[in-house]
Amino acid sequence: MQLDSFTLLASGCALLAILGAVFVFLWLRDRRAVALLWWGPPLIVGGAGLTLYMRAGWDNDVIAIAIGNTTRIFALGAIWQGVRIFNGQKPALVRLFGACLVWLVLCLVPGLVEHMLARVSLTSIMAACLAGAGLFDLWRYRADGLRARWSVMAVFASFTVLMTVRAIVAPWAPFPVGAAPMDPVWFAAFMWVVVAHATFAGILFLVMLLERREAEQRSFAMSDPLTGLMNRRAFADFAERMGRRRAGLRSSMALLVLDLDHFKSVNDRYGHEVGDRMLELFARIAEQNVRPADQLFRMGGEEFCFALPETSVIEARDIAERVREAFSQVTVETSVGLAQSTVSIGIAASQHAVGVELLLAAADAAVYEAKARGRDCVVVAEPSILLRPVASRPDRLSA
Repeated sequence: MQLDSFTLLASGCALLAILGAVFVFLWLRDRRAVALLWWGPPLIVGGAGLTLYMRAGWDNDVIAIAIGNTTRIFALGAIWQGVRIFNGQKPALVRLFGACLVWLVLCLVPGLVEHMLARVSLTSIMAACLAGAGLFDLWRYRADGLRARWSVMAVFASFTVLMTVRAIVAPWAPFPVGAAPMDPVWFAAFMWVVVAHATFAGILFLVMLLERREAEQRSFAMSDPLTGLMNRRAFADFAERMGRRRAGLRSSMALLVLDLDHFKSVNDRYGHEVGDRMLELFARIAEQNVRPADQLFRMGGEEFCFALPETSVIEARDIAERVREAFSQVTVETSVGLAQSTVSIGIAASQHAVGVELLLAAADAAVYEAKARGRDCVVVAEPSILLRPVASRPDRLSA
C-alpha cells in the first residue's frame, strides 16, 4: 500500500510534536537543563510548520511558503542554540532571528515564491549552514570527554551533507528533494530521512545530557567541597590507575606532599571560618602556580598532594618553591589582625615506574623533615628511600 503525502506529513508532524513534548516534560523535571527548552518547543513549532503543506494549493501560497519555511529555519536554528547552551555558550540570537528575517525578506522578492528551484536551493543552503554551525560548536567542546557528543556530531554532519547535496541536485531531483515534479517515493524517503535525523539527534542529545549528569555526580564524589580540588578518594583512584599504566614503563613522575604550618593555631586563634578561608586561598594559589597537566588533591585537613607527570626533581622543586613563596605572602584579614600561614613541602620523584604508594611514602617522609628543619621550606626525599618497601600510613590511599 502506498501512503499519500497527507498521511506522511501528518505522521511526521505528530512524531516531531511528540519528541518536542518529551523534551519539555524532561525540562519540567530538571529545570537546570535549559538546553532542553531550546530543543523541545522548536521541534513542536517545526512540526506545526509542516502542517501548512497539507493545504491544497500550498505550492502557490505565499503564506504557507514564507511561514512554513521560517518555522523550519527557526526550529533548526533553535536546536543549534540548544547545543550552545549545553556547551555553556551564550545563545547567538542575532544570527538565529537574522536567518529567519533573511528568508522572510527573500519571500518579498518578485517571483521567488513561484520559483521552486530557487526556494529549494535557498532553504537547503540555509539549513546546511545552521546544521554546520551546530556541528562546529559540538566539535569545539569535544574535550569534555562525553562519548555521546560524537554521535550527535555524526547526526549533525549527516544532515549538513544531506542539505548540501539537496541544494546541488535540486535542478534534477523530484520534489521535495529538488524542483522537478513530485514523486511519491522520493517524497516518502526524504520526509522520513529528515524526521529520522531529528529523532536520532533528540535521543542522542538526551543521552549526552544524561552522560554529563553522571560525570558531574562522579566529579562531585571525587572533589573537595571547600577547595574544589580532588579529594583523597580521587587520589586513591588516581594511584590505582597509575599503577596499571606505569607498570613496566620508564616515565618520570614527581609527587609533592604539602602541609600548612601551624594550621591548628590559626583555627584556635581566629576560628574555623578563617581557617577555611586560608585553605581556599592556598588552593587558588596552588592552581595558579602549577601546570595544566598537574593534578592537585586535598588529602584531608591542611594536607595536600600534587601529582606532577613527566617532571624531574629540578622542575618539581621549582614548582614547589613557587607555591611556597606565593603562599607566604597571603594574609587573611580578621577582627583581631591579619592571619597568616606558611607551607612545608616534601618532594619525591623518580624516572622509573615507581609505584605511587612508594612516592607518597617518600614525599611524606620529606615533608616531616621539612617540619623538623623549621617549616616553610622544601625538602627533596633521598633517592634511597624509593628503594625501601612502602612503610606506614596505608590509610592515605583509602577512599
